[in-house]
Amino acid sequence: MTRMFADSSPRRDNHVFRLLGWLASARRPLKWHEIQGAVSIDLDKEDIDWNRRKLREDSKELCGALVEIKADGTVELVHHTARL
Repeated sequence: MTRMFADSSPRRDNHVFRLLGWLASARRPLKWHEIQGAVSIDLDKEDIDWNRRKLREDSKELCGALVEIKADGTVELVHHTARL
């Protein structure tokens, strides 16, 4: 975690927290396009803006060794204890 945030910007930090939040709270493994759709929604403004809000870096770039991309395209935390 320290390495992920060492030379990071507040915007990137926000993306990392949002991604980890979705992965940690999901009841099932999520596909990357599902995560992109979820982060594109702004509940306060009640709108969706795919182009402006989607994550520009993939999950491995954002979270490094904390996440794993499975063969079926799902993104998961590497170990169930990462949810604790």
